[in-house]
Amino acid sequence: MTYVIKGETGDWEVVIGLEVHCQVISKAKLFSGAATDFGAEPNTQVSLVDAAMPGMLPVINEECVRQAIKTGLGLKAQINTTSVFAR
Repeated sequence: MTYVIKGETGDWEVVIGLEVHCQVISKAKLFSGAATDFGAEPNTQVSLVDAAMPGMLPVINEECVRQAIKTGLGLKAQINTTSVFAR
């Protein structure tokens, strides 16, 4: 079903979406190996990648990606075969 609103500059198609956020269970951050222990003292779970030190490039946490894909498949979502991240 398509719903269109007539406007002064043209027609507008109404599109309604749903954005869902969830917490991934992981012992390390998404782009670094730093810990994610709840309740830890401030600034104690920071790696050189987190601090954006020169020459330190992020590496994706494959377990987080696996969990995200598994969730997406369970929700019958479209899974992109390629994702690109920019720092």
